Amino acid sequence: MDGATLLIYVLAFGFPPIAAFAQRLQRIPAWCSPIVLCYALGILIANLRILSVPAGTLEQLAGGSMLIGLPLLLFTIRPRQAVRHARRMILAFGLCTLAAVVATVSVAILCSDTVPNSWMVAGMLTGLYTGGTPNLQAVALALSAPADYLVLLQAADVVVGGLYLLGLITFLPALYARVFPVVQTQAVGEHAGAAELPGRISRKRRLVQLSAALLVVALSVAISWLMTGDPFSSTLLVLSITTLSLGVSMTRLPRRLGDTYPLGEYFILVFCLCVGMLADFRTLMEYGLDLLWFSVLAMGATTLLHLLLAAVCRLDRDTVVLSYVAAVYGPVFVVQVAAALGNRQLLATALAVSLLGFGIGNYLGIGVAFALRSFMP
Repeated sequence: MDGATLLIYVLAFGFPPIAAFAQRLQRIPAWCSPIVLCYALGILIANLRILSVPAGTLEQLAGGSMLIGLPLLLFTIRPRQAVRHARRMILAFGLCTLAAVVATVSVAILCSDTVPNSWMVAGMLTGLYTGGTPNLQAVALALSAPADYLVLLQAADVVVGGLYLLGLITFLPALYARVFPVVQTQAVGEHAGAAELPGRISRKRRLVQLSAALLVVALSVAISWLMTGDPFSSTLLVLSITTLSLGVSMTRLPRRLGDTYPLGEYFILVFCLCVGMLADFRTLMEYGLDLLWFSVLAMGATTLLHLLLAAVCRLDRDTVVLSYVAAVYGPVFVVQVAAALGNRQLLATALAVSLLGFGIGNYLGIGVAFALRSFMP
């Protein structure tokens, strides 16, 4: 292993904890998440030609970290609790999911002549709009999407999604109150989200969590090999990991493992840094504007259709807003938006539904992509 490759491994596994620690200390703006920092560092390394590492090494490191991180995130889902305590939230989340599928499929057909592999982009965005960034990355891996696509769609999500998120924590709730009824709730206290933050977990417990994730990955590799003869069939591998992890989440094992979300997020950040280092802006500029326009149309259509369906179903404002945040942005931002709304009663259910989106987003994203590929010329 040469010096450049060794340095890449050090950065890939050493920088994500620094980015996450900076966020906990509130040293970075709210919109600049650890995911954004990891992508940004990777892109700088790639385009400033600081290090030269074979693309195959980065792809293997990115794929491996995603496969390990995915079950750790899915272990945190509690499907039974979500169904039992969040009927209206699940309805609103379902409407957002329906809006995402309709919007991405429609935009894919509209842009089929200008965006190469629009069916693939539609599947990735469907995953993004039903579970957040981890689903976007998992669907991209399952579809063998080019790293350039993933980086551009993530960049578009940071810009477009960041602007809309800023509106949700500032002036948009007052505007939506004119359309949707507002249910009076208890205000969120200064430490309302503290119960949702992971506590300190020992290294021994982290090792047990990692072993459980590796076991799921190993079983999924065996399933892929038995069914296709290829142990690393990306689509079947992601679907197998998702299914097995959801099965584990319905047992008592996750309670014994403890909170696996932080460790899963760590591997997702490793993935982001490696994918960023695969992004070459000279290649991106060839079709970057088309993908950006695709993302803007898809997110705008998803948002408007979700609001329309929620109005027809007469849902309240906070349920509408938090279900959208749970689907598109993920659990990290649910706490922030709930605090801005002054609603602590919906916080737990919104977090549960957001984690549930991790599970269904992979199925939907891959399903939409292959359905479009078979339908479109």
